[in-house]
Amino acid sequence: MAAGTLYTYPENWRAFKALIAAQYSGAQVRVLSAPPHFHFGQTNCTPEFLRKFPAGKVPSNAIAYYVSNEELRGSTPEAAAQVVQWVSFADSDTVPPATTWIFPTLGIMHHNKQATENAKEEVRRILGLLDAHLKTRTFLVGEQVTLADITVVCTLLRLYKQVLEPSFRQAFPNTNRWFLTCINQPQFRAVLGEVKLCEKMAQFDAKKFAETQPKKDTPRKEKGSREENETPISTKKNKKINRA
Repeated sequence: MAAGTLYTYPENWRAFKALIAAQYSGAQVRVLSAPPHFHFGQTNCTPEFLRKFPAGKVPSNAIAYYVSNEELRGSTPEAAAQVVQWVSFADSDTVPPATTWIFPTLGIMHHNKQATENAKEEVRRILGLLDAHLKTRTFLVGEQVTLADITVVCTLLRLYKQVLEPSFRQAFPNTNRWFLTCINQPQFRAVLGEVKLCEKMAQFDAKKFAETQPKKDTPRKEKGSREENETPISTKKNKKINRA
């Protein structure tokens, strides 16, 4: 049985994938997510951390796979390939528009109206694709939860909590049913707790964004600086020229 320590920060949806998989497989995972054990932006930049993870990031999908069992990974070659397909879909298709839409509402990124509108349409497309696939299925691959469900649910988690208000998500009943089925499984609840779905779409918070940005000090002119000396020097030269 797999075992190890997961270094992350609180409420990291990427870490949730490995933790939920461990709940299903029985893998023993110790979590260090707070100082002094782990401080995001500091601990992950230390030589010791970089020796293990040169990119300074924890490979969440690889860890989730490592702590999974055969049922989660796909019990047949075909099922395993489908699981990999959905995991890749979550990363390549879902994460980019989800973060573009969500991050401004969390004050992490500045709001760009056109980018947000494009992201909304892309999320709508993704939810529609899932809805069609789940029309005759309870789970994404096979008849039980796999790493495919765990990964895609965790990728959609912030969307459902922050911006997918009822009027937006009502067009995707099969996706909603599947999402609710998954998050109410004991193994999901052990990690996520009770997930409260969005009632009103979160908007860009300019104040929150400003608070997260580093403050810039107003540069002060130093006495005897180049800017102060240029004019007198030029004037003196001009006087010499005039006297000549």
